[in-house]
Amino acid sequence: MAILTDILNDFTSNIDPKHEDYIVSSPDFFCSFILFYVFSIRVLGPKLMKHRQPYNIKNIVIGYNVIQILVNIYILYECIHLYFTNPNWICIDARNKDDFADISKHYYFLKLFDIVETMFFILRKSYRQASFLHLYHHSGISFAAFVNFRYNYGETTVMIGLLNVGTHVLMYIYYLLTAVDSTWRNNVTIKKGLTSIQIIQLNLMWIYFGLTKITPGCKAMPRYVLYTWTGQNLFMVSLFLRFYFKTYVKKVVSVSKEE
Repeated sequence: MAILTDILNDFTSNIDPKHEDYIVSSPDFFCSFILFYVFSIRVLGPKLMKHRQPYNIKNIVIGYNVIQILVNIYILYECIHLYFTNPNWICIDARNKDDFADISKHYYFLKLFDIVETMFFILRKSYRQASFLHLYHHSGISFAAFVNFRYNYGETTVMIGLLNVGTHVLMYIYYLLTAVDSTWRNNVTIKKGLTSIQIIQLNLMWIYFGLTKITPGCKAMPRYVLYTWTGQNLFMVSLFLRFYFKTYVKKVVSVSKEE
């Protein structure tokens, strides 16, 4: 019952005043955006492309990846700057609250922009890449960014952004390489390494937020947010581990048996 009370209080009194007037901070906008995203990828896009040849969008993809690299590096800089100008290495409490507000805004807008990538899969008729893991990951991380943008849960959430954009810098560098030269797609070592990094960053988040909860006086995320995030994170780790085993372990074992 206490958790329900916390949720109701947050939904009415914990809205970040710096972002309250943004149209994109409305739950109606966000829910509509995600529903349209899933509908477009699963139903509308494939239907429109059914009788069309895959589009050659190589230059658009290259430009998109360059933008992603630059924006992720910029937000990574913002996160690192906020973290290292903070007096406490575990419990983040920014001296300038506007810095954190800017990070949460930039990060949220970036997560909405990330969704453009899935549209490329449809235009190239590469439907296999628009997997459940891909859609769930984009929808889930966008929701987390939305909650952080709309509500004020303290600066400890900046660690999620720091780890996420740091990983995405490496990912989009690889995507840029594959867009320029398709032979990079056959480099199993790099793909395996990137998947491992994603799994590691998800587990580092658990460790960090566990430390914030046991640190006296630390304004960590509310219990219900932490419980929800932990469950979602556990599900994400299981999906990535399943993908890793299916793609990099099971295939190797199968090849070894054939030899």
